Amino acid sequence: MAKAEERIHDELVDSLQGEKIVTLVTKDAETNEPELSIISWLVAHPGGKTIKFAVGHNADSATNIQENPQIVLGVTGAESCYSIKGKATVSDVIEKTMKLRVITVEVESVKDVIFYGGKITSETTYEKTYDPKLAEKLDSEIYSLLNEA
Repeated sequence: MAKAEERIHDELVDSLQGEKIVTLVTKDAETNEPELSIISWLVAHPGGKTIKFAVGHNADSATNIQENPQIVLGVTGAESCYSIKGKATVSDVIEKTMKLRVITVEVESVKDVIFYGGKITSETTYEKTYDPKLAEKLDSEIYSLLNEA
């Protein structure tokens, strides 16, 4: 069983600089049951103790985090899969091209969770299916917010 670390190692920080498919597990604010969502606007900060990601202003995950700040991120990168647990806070609504919220996660533990003998040889890719100019504008605005210290 892999030992949990207190921070994200540098190679994984480097791979978590946006455009990644990441799973987010929160507890539903009403039912208290686990709720899974997928995010992609995500940045890990140097030092490996902070991750920021963006969600729409009405996202269930933001409401869930406001009720219970403990979250888990499922991440593929640096040739493995990781469970990153932390305590999250939700920003006020930010009005840019779209209304959004920035979630800041203080990393509490990082664990390599891939099965014995497994190694990731290629990562999931995706394509944005909306207007490319709008995608570029949103990405620029959001990553600017996420990279703030």
